[in-house]
This record gives sequence, structure tokens and C-alpha cells, in this order.
Amino acid sequence: MTNPMKMDALPEGMALVETDDGRWFAACGPLSEETPHRVFLLKGSSAGIPPALGLVDEPGQGYSSREEAIAAYRAWLEAAGMPGHWRELAARTEVYPERNTWYLDEIARLTGDATPLLVCGIEVHAVVIAVLDGIEQPIDAAGNTPDEAIEILYQRVYAWHCQQETIQSRASDDTTITTSS
Repeated sequence: MTNPMKMDALPEGMALVETDDGRWFAACGPLSEETPHRVFLLKGSSAGIPPALGLVDEPGQGYSSREEAIAAYRAWLEAAGMPGHWRELAARTEVYPERNTWYLDEIARLTGDATPLLVCGIEVHAVVIAVLDGIEQPIDAAGNTPDEAIEILYQRVYAWHCQQETIQSRASDDTTITTSS
């Protein structure tokens, strides 16, 4: 007879299965009270359910103890979550504050003193509303770090500003040609 498992000892979100031959398998379980549509809870014997990919008779499959399965799950969870944690940390880390200050000053000068909005999550999103002749133009950028997002935003604002100058110059030239004719 098998000892009953202590469910409170499992990490949150973990599902643990022991097969008839004593092997242990770890998986992610639902984290909410509701059962997702892709999970079916079966009551009774599993004898009538065919295996999805054939029998698991390879000796290297599963773990020989409950503790090994939990340790493997924790290692997998750490490896799976670490890139996301690093991206979140990078999105909140400013490496070149002096350069960013210059970019932000130039963005303000080119857009009529607009202040960019920066939102940090897994990546950084930056947006500024540029105003020229009463017309508002949102300009946005995204990057992995604040430095990257601000630099990309500056490049886009500068390109927008040059385009506006070209349009105004052409309009000025057309006015000059029309009045001289």
C-alpha cells in the first residue's frame, strides 16, 4: 500500500503523478479554482483509456522518487522563468542616463516641449505626442531596455521632424512660385 501524498508540500501550480510501476512525473497544474477546458478530471479506473503515444516502458522516463520529480520540476520552473525575469530586470535598468537625458531633451525640442511616456514591462514602450501647427502626431517605440526605447524614439522623432521641415519647405517654395507668377 502506498503512503498518501502530502499535497501541501508541492510547489504552487505543480501536478505530480505516480504510475503503477512507481515512477514519478511532474507537470504544471492549473493555478485557478476553475478547471481549464483542456483538462479533464476522470473518476474511476483508467483501464479503459488508451495511452496517447504508446506505453511508457523506457527506463529513463520519469523519476524514481517523489522528491526527484519535485526537484526536477523546480529546476524546470527556474529555467523556464529566468529569461522572463531577466527581461523584466533589463526593462527597468538604465545604463546610459546621460545619453538618455540628451535624447529626451532633443525629443522635447523637436516636438514642441512634449514629454515622452515610458512604460516598463517585459519590454519598454515609449510614446510622445508631437504637435506641429496644432496637429497632434503620436510617435512610439519599443525596446528591451529604457536606453534602447529612448534611442529608437529619438530616431523616429528626428525622422518625423525632418519630414515636417521638408513639407513646410515645399509649401513655402510653392507659395513663393505662386506669388511671383
